[in-house]
Amino acid sequence: MNVLGIVGSMRRGRITETLVRKVIEEMANVEPSVTSELVHTQGLTCRPCRVVCHEANCATRLFQCSIDDDVMDVLERMKTADAVVLGTPHYFRGPPAGFHAMIERLQAMAFFHEAAGLSSEGSPLLDKPCGLIGVCEYSNPQVILEYLHDFCMLLDMRPIRLRSFPYLGVGAHGEIGEDEIFRPLERATELASALVFAVRERR
Repeated sequence: MNVLGIVGSMRRGRITETLVRKVIEEMANVEPSVTSELVHTQGLTCRPCRVVCHEANCATRLFQCSIDDDVMDVLERMKTADAVVLGTPHYFRGPPAGFHAMIERLQAMAFFHEAAGLSSEGSPLLDKPCGLIGVCEYSNPQVILEYLHDFCMLLDMRPIRLRSFPYLGVGAHGEIGEDEIFRPLERATELASALVFAVRERR
């Protein structure tokens, strides 16, 4: 079982990465065959979507972008993974700019291809189980979880819903070991079990 962790934080080794790693480690505790890879968008080149080029590119070529940077490589890794764990902090009413650029490009590929109606082929990420992690310092992590959830739905992925608050994934506010509202460490364990179950169910 191959798991891809994507960390959208500008800072390595902090809360977002800790929780992404926690989910993957807990998945390995449930399913010993788990192998994993971690991608830090902080170290990638992800240019903003140009939008105006869609008629000659992503609208006519299935999930292909003409911009030559790291976004297509991330997409290929997402395709080959059995599950994706996607985490980002909430900065200034949104995620970090580089992470958002990657999300924007992937969403554009999905939207313009579907809107063009030129192919019966669907998303290469159809029903791919995805666990979501949203981290914030001063605001509500529910906002960034909804952002991630919308992204997954547009790409026809399967975001895993939890039975416990905040439901859409793992939320964290401040110090994760002291967070009695969102209980991120507990929710990370819950999300890990649900992801393993979803992958097994899909096979």
